[in-house]
Amino acid sequence: ERILKDLQRGVTALYGKGMYTQEDRLVLMIAVTITEMEHLKSVVKAEDPRAFIVITPAQDVIGRGFQPLEG
Repeated sequence: ERILKDLQRGVTALYGKGMYTQEDRLVLMIAVTITEMEHLKSVVKAEDPRAFIVITPAQDVIGRGFQPLEG
């Protein structure tokens, strides 16, 4: 909820399972700009200090809120 409100970015929720713990997990996928990255990390840390975050650069992010989809 805070990511939606504070960053005004969409969030995709995927259901996963920890293979070591066998616990069900909610996996959130979020595309942000480089300038939003630190803000995102601080929001995640405040909400769940034990969160696991993977940051991967994208070749392109196309669509709503980013570069328009053409064609």
